Amino acid sequence: MDRMLVPADRGRFYRNNFDALRLAMALLVVFSHSFALRFGTEAFEPVSLATNGYYNAGHVGVWGFFIVSGFLIAHSHERSRTIGGYAAKRVRRIYPAYLVATAICAFVVTPLFAPPDFALTAAEAARTIGANLLLANHFPLPDLFAANPVHAVNGSLWSIRFEFLCYVGVALLGVLALPLRRWAVPLIYVAVVATWCWLDLTGRKPGGPALVADVIGWPYMWFRVLPNFLAGMIVYLHRDNIPRSTPLLLAGLAACFLGFHLGGHGPAGIVAAHVLAPPVMAYLVFWIAFHPRIDLSRAARFGDISYGTYLYAYVIQQMLVAQAAALPFPLFVLASMLLALAAGALSWWLVERHFLDHGRRPAEHRPERKEAPALP
Repeated sequence: MDRMLVPADRGRFYRNNFDALRLAMALLVVFSHSFALRFGTEAFEPVSLATNGYYNAGHVGVWGFFIVSGFLIAHSHERSRTIGGYAAKRVRRIYPAYLVATAICAFVVTPLFAPPDFALTAAEAARTIGANLLLANHFPLPDLFAANPVHAVNGSLWSIRFEFLCYVGVALLGVLALPLRRWAVPLIYVAVVATWCWLDLTGRKPGGPALVADVIGWPYMWFRVLPNFLAGMIVYLHRDNIPRSTPLLLAGLAACFLGFHLGGHGPAGIVAAHVLAPPVMAYLVFWIAFHPRIDLSRAARFGDISYGTYLYAYVIQQMLVAQAAALPFPLFVLASMLLALAAGALSWWLVERHFLDHGRRPAEHRPERKEAPALP
């Protein structure tokens, strides 16, 4: 049995469960959004109840994506020969499927669900395409589903910009020598988490100028995103020092849940959510990803559909709410998942795989396939 959380053996390292985990995370987001989009709240979603409102299934899925991404992108950067090669891989993985998804939302879904007097002008079409080249998640009618509990066209796409900017951050950190990077990343992690605790304990949620938000997203959200992405990077950079321990994992999970409930929504609960939860979640992700007795390494043998599932699930659910409001909730959840999986499969086979080099690189390098985005 492996004694380390991340196995040193090359074969075991690449025979991992990341594809299955990413798909499970995408479905967790679908499950959570089923409550938000159907009822307008996730307050009684099971994971939200279990964590006293600090996390829901969507948070677990999205933060898990960022944890996996931090690990895999650090690996990708380390193995890339040039910064141009690294950037090209990241652009090919993020952009094609994203641009197709936003185009479908803007130019197919919007006309179908828009008011009768809606007319898409050439100027607005050009503005939509241009903005989404900057990962702006722009749509001609941002409140398209005005009759639904939530009005947004595709609210899941906020994470794509954060994901891509994390890629840029990894490239910038790449100017440091590896020994410096190994310690710079944990120091950045501690600074971010400490600031996050201070912000929430003092009731601050910084926004900043609109131009800043247009470029980097809502500044406060970075304090929720970065700890997870950095946690994944730390596991990769210090993989030779982190032991595999089920008792340690169980103790961490127990400490989190005790903190969530005994600490309430006061300082103790906030500290549990910010200080304990990200590293414990990261440990759980890699405990599953490299579990010696769980082999889900062939989960994507017919295609890596997790990204497409994530990209299309929200708008599919919005259309279901608009057109099938009487559908019983369990059937709504099931239909949401099945349709999102079908859209993910189409995205993979019709778009994504054509921009990747799967099957074209030598056999010993094909594990690079695991570099799919966290998605956010």
